[in-house]
Amino acid sequence: MSLGTLTLMSSGEMSARLSPAHRAVLARLQAPLRAIFLDTPAGFQENATALAEKAVDYFRHNLQQELRVVSFKSKKEATPEQLNEIAAQIQAANYVFAGPGSPTYAVRNWIGTPIADALAAQLRSGGHLVFASSAAIAMSRHVVPVYELYKAGHDPAWVDGIDLLGPHGLELAIMPHWNNSEGGAAFDTRYCFIGKRRLKAMEDLLPESARMIGLDENTACVIDLAAQTCEVFGSGRVIVRHPGQEKTFSAGMKFDWEEFK
Repeated sequence: MSLGTLTLMSSGEMSARLSPAHRAVLARLQAPLRAIFLDTPAGFQENATALAEKAVDYFRHNLQQELRVVSFKSKKEATPEQLNEIAAQIQAANYVFAGPGSPTYAVRNWIGTPIADALAAQLRSGGHLVFASSAAIAMSRHVVPVYELYKAGHDPAWVDGIDLLGPHGLELAIMPHWNNSEGGAAFDTRYCFIGKRRLKAMEDLLPESARMIGLDENTACVIDLAAQTCEVFGSGRVIVRHPGQEKTFSAGMKFDWEEFK
């Protein structure tokens, strides 16, 4: 069976502007849709259940498809049997969706478990993974600890991630919300909320072999592992940065993933 796709999205909410990216991935399915939503990235939040319900509603109303929630909020509260059952449900699906929350929380609860192995197996066996915002960051080799830097004042440092594309030759630091402007004129929230000053400090800590992949708000990049191509959807750009030099790809563009190297 051919390799699958990894779609990276930059949207904290379920954005209608990214529906074309979902549809492009759905069109690749060779079998009836078996779509699931993983709620882990927001598992620590009191509104985690509401976020999952919002994803289900988004699929039903915007894509006319059914999405089933597979809830895994914390590995501390899971037995080995439950971990294996969640992994089995991931492998039985052919479309896996996850979204907002905390990237470091997602990493802590996925890494070193059968769930991380199941996600990797999905890509190897032709499945389609669609990860937005924090879930997308968690797929990196080098994870930006957004909340720790932006809210808690931690010193710049990268966190080891799931490294989903590492076995396929890509060493990435995935950075959605690249052009975020929530801070307005008061403070800089670009570059995944960490701002230009911390971006430079973080970049200096990356190894030469790594690349930052930025995604503007409401933008998606569909990475086809078999064809080794990338296609941009939405209203913004995908940015490949290394080191301090940027290549940009706008919505509608298709490019070879050698650009990531």
